[in-house]
Amino acid sequence: MVLPALLLLAVALAGCTGDYEQVLRPPRADVTGISVVAIFPFVPMSSDPGLARAFTDGVLRSLRDSGWYQVIPPEQVESVMAEWRVDSRQVTGGPIAREIAAELGADGFIVGIADYYFEDVALDVPYPSRGGQPEAGVNWRVDQRTSVTVGMQAQLVNVHTGAVVHRWNGQRTGEVTDVRQLLWWSADPPPRSALPSTHRRDIPKAREEAIKKAVDAFTADLLPRYEWVRRETDAQQ
Repeated sequence: MVLPALLLLAVALAGCTGDYEQVLRPPRADVTGISVVAIFPFVPMSSDPGLARAFTDGVLRSLRDSGWYQVIPPEQVESVMAEWRVDSRQVTGGPIAREIAAELGADGFIVGIADYYFEDVALDVPYPSRGGQPEAGVNWRVDQRTSVTVGMQAQLVNVHTGAVVHRWNGQRTGEVTDVRQLLWWSADPPPRSALPSTHRRDIPKAREEAIKKAVDAFTADLLPRYEWVRRETDAQQ
């Protein structure tokens, strides 16, 4: 009886989706008139010297891959900055950044700051996990949690009006859990001496996840998105 029910459900769902279609919607932020965007290198103001570049590259990829904008890469922006003899700390949204973006032919520009970085590696409370065979005894395990938190301030500015079109300021955390086996088979909880030393192998993965979350949070309202809408022929009936 289960299979016929599933088939009926599949047919019903197919009928529902047949009445709807995905439509590409413009970004939620008011990016009217902004088709060319210059990406300025983010300013490093955290304990991780490479975080600013990671944010810059992440925002570049996000906007470029969306296909909604023509993106002027930071290398091209830095070339003009060098000619003007200014660094990224002098162009965090001020008139200089606007003038440089205008010279590059951009309609908008993005500037940002990498302002926070924190990493933590810790072991949770050990817990028992019984083996498949009774004689196997008790297997003790402990979860190692590796977390990285990053912070960003970023904004998109309209070159023509000088207005801040979109701004985001916040932090995001990436976490990786590694389940580690203990060399302890007693029914009694293991002593501290039985716990393994922590490792830092998961720091890069947690850092990458945190950076992606922060970039996604900033660019979410700058990207087009798809929505399910009822087909016009169906809506008119």
